[in-house]
Amino acid sequence: MRRVGLGALLLAWLYTVPFLLVVGLIRRTSSPYLATHADAQAFGGTTDTILTTALVLNLALPAAGVLLALLAHDGYWTRHFAWALAAMMLIYVAVAIVGSAATGPLIGWTPEDQEPAPSITRCIPISGGRGCPGG
Repeated sequence: MRRVGLGALLLAWLYTVPFLLVVGLIRRTSSPYLATHADAQAFGGTTDTILTTALVLNLALPAAGVLLALLAHDGYWTRHFAWALAAMMLIYVAVAIVGSAATGPLIGWTPEDQEPAPSITRCIPISGGRGCPGG
């Protein structure tokens, strides 16, 4: 009976977390048309909640599995959940390293598409009878 309960916990982790991550990432990358600013904030808040829940469950379910397997003195499931927990920790560390390496310098850095428009120093007449202002 204990093996069935721990197996269900492993399956819940294997199916629930990826589903929540996929839904959250699809919502994060989509740009829905929302009528008001409050609707957009609610959409973003829901997306953040889904992603946060997925990341918490991704760490909490294997940790709970290790704890329950240790309490049940079941070495088979202890190994399974310990490996899952170790893999999740490595993935979190890798994502943190990649995320910190991907950011550019924050002080004095301006992306090219946000550069200020150049100032106009001379007037170029446009056809259609409109000349330069001031002569």
